[in-house]
Amino acid sequence: LTIRTQDGASPVTVHIYSKSESSKYEIYKKVIVRVLKKTIKVWSKRDNRLKGDCRGLQRHIRLIKSPAVVVDHNTNLEADITNWAVSDPGNIFCHIDKPYLKNQAKEPAMAVCIENINIFARFDAVAAQLFKLDLYQAIVYKAPGQANGKIIEATAAAAWQNGAQPLSNNAQHSFATALQHVVADNNNVKFLAYNNAPPGVPSIKTKSNSKDSAAWIVHTVPGFPAAKTGYSWPVAENARGHLLICLTISESQINAIAASLLLVQPMVHYNDIPEAETAGMPYFNKLAEGKIPTLPPFTSRRSIRTENAAGPVAVHIYSKSESSKYEVYKKVIVRVLKKTIKVWSKRDNILKGDCRGSQRHIRLIKSPAVIRDHNTNLEADITNWAVSDPGNIFCHIDKPYFKNQTREPAMAVCIENNDIFARFNEIAAQLENCPQ
Repeated sequence: LTIRTQDGASPVTVHIYSKSESSKYEIYKKVIVRVLKKTIKVWSKRDNRLKGDCRGLQRHIRLIKSPAVVVDHNTNLEADITNWAVSDPGNIFCHIDKPYLKNQAKEPAMAVCIENINIFARFDAVAAQLFKLDLYQAIVYKAPGQANGKIIEATAAAAWQNGAQPLSNNAQHSFATALQHVVADNNNVKFLAYNNAPPGVPSIKTKSNSKDSAAWIVHTVPGFPAAKTGYSWPVAENARGHLLICLTISESQINAIAASLLLVQPMVHYNDIPEAETAGMPYFNKLAEGKIPTLPPFTSRRSIRTENAAGPVAVHIYSKSESSKYEVYKKVIVRVLKKTIKVWSKRDNILKGDCRGSQRHIRLIKSPAVIRDHNTNLEADITNWAVSDPGNIFCHIDKPYFKNQTREPAMAVCIENNDIFARFNEIAAQLENCPQ
C-alpha cells in the first residue's frame, strides 16, 4: 500500500509493507529488500541465527554497528528497542515493527517506509558505521633486510606495490589495520589465534555481533601478534623474508577452515569467541578445545571463496596429518592440482627437483631472486610457496621442502587468481636444472 502525506507544498510518499503469520516470510530480506530492490542498512536487535547478508552483487542486508550516535545522544542495541533501516543507495527510511530475529518469520510484521531525502539523511548519519572488517584481500611479501614489504591488494593486483609504511609502524598499512582488533581491546571483535609451529602464527578473526564477514590471516612471523597487548612488530624479523596473507571470508566458511586446521594440530593460544556463536561449527569447536583426530581420513581438501562481491577468489586448503606420511608438495599439492609446481622453499640434501614423467613435476626456483626491486634469498627468506605451471594458482605452504615433513602435519593454502599468480610467477622466472 502506498499513501502520501497531507502537505500541499511537498507531500511525502509512504509505502506500507505487511505480511501475515501465514506467509512465513522473513520481513527484512523477503519483503523489504525484495520490493525496494536495494541493499538496506539495519538497526535492530539481532539473534545468533539471522546474519548480515552480502551474497550477490547487490540487495544486501548490512548491520549497523552498536553503539551509535543520534547527533549527540548515544544509543546502543542493548537498550534501544527500535527497528529501522535505510536503503543503499538511498532516499528511503523504514520503521519495522519486528526485530531482526529468525522467529519473526512466523509472526505478522509491518514496515512503514518513508521516501524522503531529508529523513533518510538523518538516519543514514546514524548508520555511518557498518559491521564490516576494515580488511580486504591482501598479500605482503617482505624481503630479507627490508622494513617495508611489497604488497598485492585486491584493488591493485596488476603489480607489486610499495608498502605504505614499515611493518614496525602500528598504523597506516594493511596489516596494522587487519590486526588492530587482535592487538587491542574491542568488545565487538572476538577471535581465535593458533600457533602451528614457529614461525607460523596465523589467526582467524570474527565479529561477535555481525555474522556477515570474517578474516583469515596467515603469516610466517614467529610470536606475532600477541593478543590484546598492542601492535608490536618484532624488528629482528626484518632480517628475514616473510609472507603475510589476509583473506576476507564469510563466517559460514570458518568451519571448513577449522576442519583443515584440525589435521595440522595447531596450538590454540587465545580464544574469546562465545560458544553460542559457534554452536553450528563442530570442527571449529574441536579446534578450540584442542582435539586431535585419531581416525582416518588423514588428508583434507576444502574450498572456500573470499568475500568480494565484484570478484570473489577461490581458495583451496589442502592439509595432512602426521599419520598420513605423505610428502605435502608431491603427494598432496601436485597430485590434486595435476600440474607441475615451481617451488620457493628451503630444501635439504634429500628432496630434489622432480622432472620424472611428462608432466606434474616439481621445479625448484633459483636463489637469489627478486620481488620487483627487493632482493631475496633462501638463506634468509623463511617463506615456502609455489606456483602452478601452467598457471593461475599460488600456494603458501607451512612446511619447507624437507624430507622430514613427511612425518609432520602440513597445510597448503592455494589461491586461484591470475593476478596473484602472475606476481609470484615473476619471482619464479629462474629455475634450477632438473636432476640428472
